Amino acid sequence: MKTFQSLINETLQAEDLEELEAAADLFQFGIERGYYNKRQSDEFNEAYWKVKNKWLAFEVAEKVKGNTLDIITMVTNAPPDVKNNMDELINYVNGRIKALKGKIKGIK
Repeated sequence: MKTFQSLINETLQAEDLEELEAAADLFQFGIERGYYNKRQSDEFNEAYWKVKNKWLAFEVAEKVKGNTLDIITMVTNAPPDVKNNMDELINYVNGRIKALKGKIKGIK
């Protein structure tokens, strides 16, 4: 079993969603075996969602025209159930962009 810190480092350096999910599976195995405690679980979840939000935002940015940093923020703030379905997530981001266009005249 990997040390907790090496698992976190690999999670933060995941190059795609598949690699990230593999790290999550490995962490889940460690949890089931009792290798990790509550604090480590919280730390892993924070690292996992930081990376997952970034990769989801990059996928959405390929399909939605908009500022990538704004899209990352929208994806990060999206409800968790929306993040599980890429079509719903794209619709959510498009809706947020349309809502912002009405409030901020500088966005085109």
